[in-house]
Amino acid sequence: MAADLGTWPAEQATVLLEVLHTAGLHPEARRGRDGVHVTVPDDEGDRAHATLVAQMDTIAKAARPSSGSRGRRLRAVEDPPGTKPKRGRPAKKPAGAARKPQRAGTSARSRRFGRPAALGAVGFVLAVIIGPPTATFVLAVTVGAVVWLLGKEAQGGG
Repeated sequence: MAADLGTWPAEQATVLLEVLHTAGLHPEARRGRDGVHVTVPDDEGDRAHATLVAQMDTIAKAARPSSGSRGRRLRAVEDPPGTKPKRGRPAKKPAGAARKPQRAGTSARSRRFGRPAALGAVGFVLAVIIGPPTATFVLAVTVGAVVWLLGKEAQGGG
């Protein structure tokens, strides 16, 4: 026997399936005339319903036209009382726990300008080693590359 989660529009069914898979469940979906019918194995029914309720905002947003290119964020859902959590994957740590604290000497500005500065230093050293006739060309190419990298960083594409 399978626990029935109902029939959903395609966009919402896609998000629902993603949410259920993220929670470690095994949903099945069948397309019909009136939408996508979603079920889960009977022993996962309570967890599936709890996950569905907890993620209802995320699922409902799938039916609305997107106002931007923001991605979906799933919230962590705890197991309902009386059910055993799935084994197989270790529990995720909170988002802040995985980040390492930033070193005192490293700032966002130094990381942003580190690559162009290194490129400029290499170009300068090459110009000094090569000598006067081609040094101007090497310096011009280096300055052009540094300006291009700084522009790319300023646009946020780096």
